Amino acid sequence: MKSTTGEINKFLKANLKAISWEMTPIKKGGSDRGFFRICLPDNSSFIFMHYGTDIEENYYWAGINEFLAGLEISVPRIIAQDLRQHFILMEDLGDIDLWSQSALSWDKRRIYYYQVLTQIRQLHTFEFTKIPSNLKLSESYGPRLYKWEHDYFLENLVSAVCQLKLSPSLLKDLHKELDGLVIRIQNMEPCLIHRDLQSQNIMIKNDQPVLIDFQGMRLGNFFYDLGSLICDPYVTFATEERNELINFYYDLMKPDYSRNDFAIYFWEASAQRLMQALGAYGFLGLKKNKPDFLKHAYNGIRNLFLATSNTGNLPILHGLSQQCESILADRQI
Repeated sequence: MKSTTGEINKFLKANLKAISWEMTPIKKGGSDRGFFRICLPDNSSFIFMHYGTDIEENYYWAGINEFLAGLEISVPRIIAQDLRQHFILMEDLGDIDLWSQSALSWDKRRIYYYQVLTQIRQLHTFEFTKIPSNLKLSESYGPRLYKWEHDYFLENLVSAVCQLKLSPSLLKDLHKELDGLVIRIQNMEPCLIHRDLQSQNIMIKNDQPVLIDFQGMRLGNFFYDLGSLICDPYVTFATEERNELINFYYDLMKPDYSRNDFAIYFWEASAQRLMQALGAYGFLGLKKNKPDFLKHAYNGIRNLFLATSNTGNLPILHGLSQQCESILADRQI
């Protein structure tokens, strides 16, 4: 952290009105932000976040937090902030996230997923033409960003983790297939999306889900969020559980197209999202020396194989995912 301990202590003292506290680092996720739990003598606690200057979207967190709260979406309450020093003091949501509940029976987990989907619908149905002019957002999804995710996947998962070298002709055909995927995704009306709606970014407090890590919110395709949640590599779903959630959201959104078309859109956007997630696992695991992320690559590639199995429109990506799945299974990654 570039800020001195003295600056941090001065900020905490001014906003906590306490003489002493304990500050414990929270090590979680792939973010470059620093998180610390601040515990006071009266047993109350808060979370202190210090964000760096390298990733622009970190600056957007506080504004997006306020926007989401205005939509009655559950987010952490901000206690105080210093934008100049990149300090934020916020509500402590505890240590229980949706991922930690994955061993519970579906009867117990179902309600959390229903609650998350009901909340995120508020974002997906917000008229993007009414986005406040002062709300800063990351680059909207479009051909450039979707292609970046394809290359991220090929470089960091296919090449670096699976150590596959694709022939020029196969790469050409794959890129043509993925260009078609982008065109189909782009045909959907854009909306605001969380962009990283997976189980580790959903905390459970007072038996209610609270969304975090939303600084990457932007315009995109709501099926990308749906795929992030329901094809989450961190969690294993039974087929009937996943189908139940897809149908639940179809009934919430009430689109003017069939349930079958809705499912196809879901699987295609899930394939797009999974390429991004798998690229991140490879990048964080190998280049950022965070090997725990590699543990989720096998489940992620299995989900990509499943997604491409259900679309029928991505045969080359389907074959590549099958090949990567076999390699990761042999290596027991």
